[in-house]
Amino acid sequence: MKRFPNWLRIVLAAFAVLFVLGAIFGKAPDPKPVDAAAPASTTPPSTSTTPPPAPTPAVVTYTVGSVTDGATFVVAGSDGTSKTVHVLGVVAPLVNSGCYWPESLGWATTTLSGKAVKLGAETAQGIAVTLADGQDYATLALQKGYLKYAAPAELPGLAAAETAGKQTAGGLWGPPCNGTIDSPAPTPVPAPPTTKAAPPTTKAVPPPPPVETTEEAPAPEPDHSAYYANCSAAKAAGAAPLYRGEPGYRPALDRDGDGVACER
Repeated sequence: MKRFPNWLRIVLAAFAVLFVLGAIFGKAPDPKPVDAAAPASTTPPSTSTTPPPAPTPAVVTYTVGSVTDGATFVVAGSDGTSKTVHVLGVVAPLVNSGCYWPESLGWATTTLSGKAVKLGAETAQGIAVTLADGQDYATLALQKGYLKYAAPAELPGLAAAETAGKQTAGGLWGPPCNGTIDSPAPTPVPAPPTTKAAPPTTKAVPPPPPVETTEEAPAPEPDHSAYYANCSAAKAAGAAPLYRGEPGYRPALDRDGDGVACER
C-alpha cells in the first residue's frame, strides 16, 4: 500500500482542524430577504430648487417742478419720468379769474416748488400728496384757507380740515371772497365821505365894559344860543375866552367870577 507523504498528511490535518474550529465557532450570516412585493423605485431623486425671489423694484422719488395752481403741479421722478399731479380732494381758485387765486398760487409755489414729495396711489379723483416733513399737503392747505374741499371725494379728514379753516375766517374764507373762489373778488363799495362841521372862524366882539353905577347892576341872563359843556369845548370851537353876556358864557365856566370864562 502506497503511503502519503508526510507533508501532505500535515496539510490535510491542518485543514481538518480548521474545518472543525469553523464548524464550532463560526456561523454564516443569513442572507437579507428580498421583499418581492415592493419593486425597486425607478424615479430618480428630485434635484429641483426654490427659485430666487424677484428683485424689489427701486423706490421712485418725486420733486415738484412747475406749479399750475394750488392743486395742480408737475413732478419729475428719479426714474426720469414726469407727470402732472392733481391733488386729491381739493379745488383751487381759477388762475387769473378766481377770487384769492394770487395768494393761493403764491403759497403753493413757495410750499412745493423744488421740494421732494411723496405720492399716493393714483385715482380718477387725484393723488394724495405728502410733504417731506410728513404733513398731508391738502390738509395743510385747507386749514390755512388756500384751497376748498371737493365734496365728491368723500374724505372726512379733509372735510374736518376745511371746517377748521372756516372757523378762523382766514384766507379765502375772509373778505372779500367769503368762500367764493370761482368768480373775481367783488369790487368794494366806497363809503360815502363824511363831512365835519368846521369850527367858527370869527369871534364875537366883546361888549364895552359896563358903566359903574352906585347900584350894583343885576347879572345879565346868559345867552343860551351857544352852549359849551366845558372850557375844552369852548377852546376847541375857538370861542374862548367867553365874556359875561356873550353867547356860550355860563357862570359855571367862570371859576373866579370875574365875568370872563375860560380865559386860560
